[in-house]
Amino acid sequence: MGRKIALKLLPQDFSSDLDLVARFKQEAKAASALNHPNVATIYEAGESDGVGYIAMEYVEGQTLEAKIGGQPLGCAEIIEIAAQVTDALDEAHSKRITHRDIKSSNIMVTARGQAKVLDFGLAKLAVTRPDVSITDLPTERLTEPGIILGTIQYMSPEQARGKILDHRTDIFSFGVVMYEMATGKLPFNAATAPETIDRITHEQPDAIARFNYDVPSELDRIIRKCLEKDRDRRYQTAKELLVDLNNLKRDSGSERATSAVAFNARRNLVLRWVLFAAVLVLAGIATVYFLNREPSRRSDVAGAGIKSIAVLPFKPLVEQSRDESLELGMADSLIARLSNIREITVRPVSAVRKYAALEQDVLAAGREQKVDAVLEGNLQRAGDNLRVTVRLIQLSDGSSLWSGQFDEKFTNILAVQDSISERVAGVLARTLSGQEMERLKKQHTQNTEAYELYLKGRYHLNRLTDDGFLKALEYFQQVTEKDPNFALAYVGLAESYNDLAGFNVRPPREVYPKAKSAALTALKLDETLAQAHTALALINLTYEWDWAGAEREFKRAIEINPGDSDAHYSYSYYLTFLGQFDNGIAEIRRAQELDPVSLVKLTGLAQVLLVSRRFDESIEQSKKVLEMDPNLGFAHWLLGLAYMYKGSYGPAIQSLQRSIPLSGNSPDEPASLAHAYALSGNRTEALKILEELKKQARHSYVSPGTLADLYGLLGDKDQAFALLEKAYAERDNMIVLLKTEPCFDPLRTDPRFDDLLRRVGFP
Repeated sequence: MGRKIALKLLPQDFSSDLDLVARFKQEAKAASALNHPNVATIYEAGESDGVGYIAMEYVEGQTLEAKIGGQPLGCAEIIEIAAQVTDALDEAHSKRITHRDIKSSNIMVTARGQAKVLDFGLAKLAVTRPDVSITDLPTERLTEPGIILGTIQYMSPEQARGKILDHRTDIFSFGVVMYEMATGKLPFNAATAPETIDRITHEQPDAIARFNYDVPSELDRIIRKCLEKDRDRRYQTAKELLVDLNNLKRDSGSERATSAVAFNARRNLVLRWVLFAAVLVLAGIATVYFLNREPSRRSDVAGAGIKSIAVLPFKPLVEQSRDESLELGMADSLIARLSNIREITVRPVSAVRKYAALEQDVLAAGREQKVDAVLEGNLQRAGDNLRVTVRLIQLSDGSSLWSGQFDEKFTNILAVQDSISERVAGVLARTLSGQEMERLKKQHTQNTEAYELYLKGRYHLNRLTDDGFLKALEYFQQVTEKDPNFALAYVGLAESYNDLAGFNVRPPREVYPKAKSAALTALKLDETLAQAHTALALINLTYEWDWAGAEREFKRAIEINPGDSDAHYSYSYYLTFLGQFDNGIAEIRRAQELDPVSLVKLTGLAQVLLVSRRFDESIEQSKKVLEMDPNLGFAHWLLGLAYMYKGSYGPAIQSLQRSIPLSGNSPDEPASLAHAYALSGNRTEALKILEELKKQARHSYVSPGTLADLYGLLGDKDQAFALLEKAYAERDNMIVLLKTEPCFDPLRTDPRFDDLLRRVGFP
């Protein structure tokens, strides 16, 4: 036919086995019946000069394995590819064809983003020679003729055990592929085949959030369900999986699919950015002061020049003994403790948690964080025994300023943290004030079990997912039962409740009062906890509308810990919402100085400049961020808003259109696009989007404030104010933006707007 094809030749071992060739032809014939856009079509199966062959569709592009290349894909791309492949599996399974060798190298992705599954029907021919055990094989791709086709790491538990298979084995294998797309890593990988099989059949994979905290909780749930060991607990059909993927694709801006990096919902314009700081506010001050037994290998000259430090997540001495909550928790606790040294800037956990990979280059991490020194640690826990090794490294020459090793019972983990922090403080600061020394040694609990639960709570809170907030809440509640006087546990409770409201997991009126109670309890136990003051400030700002109280708490948090970048960041929004633009910009610039490579704070500056009506500067700042991450939907959205408010409607529409698929298709980006269309004179397109938003509001949350400003722009002020009254009653996050947000300009001349401002209590 004059078309280019891919020609696959059967190995001689296959061709010489007549029964196998007959089975091959039968399977190839069945697979050739598949007519689906995401399946590479088989044109012909035959034999020539004793060599069996398959002629199949030639697909230009790259394998999904090559596309991943050891790095996570973007969430929107993961969902799109997953939906296409699942649709192909559904088609094949409906025709009683099971692939049995689904893996990333068997999926092609074209330049247009179309996924094509290869080799349907071939994997059914996989056989195991009776003289070769699968446990004798290496974990590399196994293509030895007559043994097995595929890769052990992608096998389902029933496949690895040699049991009878059905279509659900494909669902497990594709769960492995989705995990690989989300993390850049395989979930069950070991040095030998027996170890890999043992992991597949008995162990759970590492948390996806450990490698990619941008993955929405709903996508995480979908992948986990595909990877259930018991096939009766997996998706029972590819159709069920496809329904969930399509729902996620449609509603990826909804509550269940909230992603921490998006921060794109205007209904969350305040909390998603202000509460981001609260989520990451550091905790974990250890409690039992223990005399240090390791002499410091200190260089006074070198140590004196250290003004900034990054504490990296600890790593396991043995990979198989990973305890991520302990690894990140150790770093979190030391960050909180060392932040009490006023002359040293310590990077927040939000900046360093991405360095949890075992192969992370310590010096590269330090250079990226622009610090003078890095503290790295290794730990191994075996039962009640704990070994911790620590090194403080100077970035300028890679030299070790101090190192120590501790072999203790786990019950002495608090003493180990005391010893580490005191030694590091001794290297970094020549003298400590009495107050700094007191905070460095402060005891919060002597209950090791409570502290371990606390570390687990901090770990799940830092995941920034809906289920993470809920699990954190459970752990912190258990901590308070074990030790009712553990002040940091109440801070964790306050932050968890704040985030459940801020990320629209729970109604504000349900959780904010509980958050306030927890924050006040923490402060009653220890008034010097900066984190508790910040949590209370956020409640005062977003729920109580207690402006004076919010400012008082923000200032107290910064007074206690001037180096807390998240506190400065949150306070900048408070000042901006009140119209104190210069002060707000100064505060967020200070937050950037303390955390210079944070995309959140870099984009936050663009937002503060936007609300301050410094549109040209906001445009330039958004462009800088997009040079660093071209797929950050929030930056595209801010860029579009700045162009729109400036009157450049063409570039505005282009940027806003770009923001929608990158931001999970939340209602806020389409609402902004409708704004731009209305202002440009295209009322038809604006009304079309408005109707879609009204339909969306029937099955998912759409902020009343978001719709209110759109109605105002379209000239229906009565409907606009009706929605604002609803927003007022529901304590919608948009309410605190009334005074300064440009989107409300069409309503400002109406007396009802001044009345609303008065009732909200703006100073």
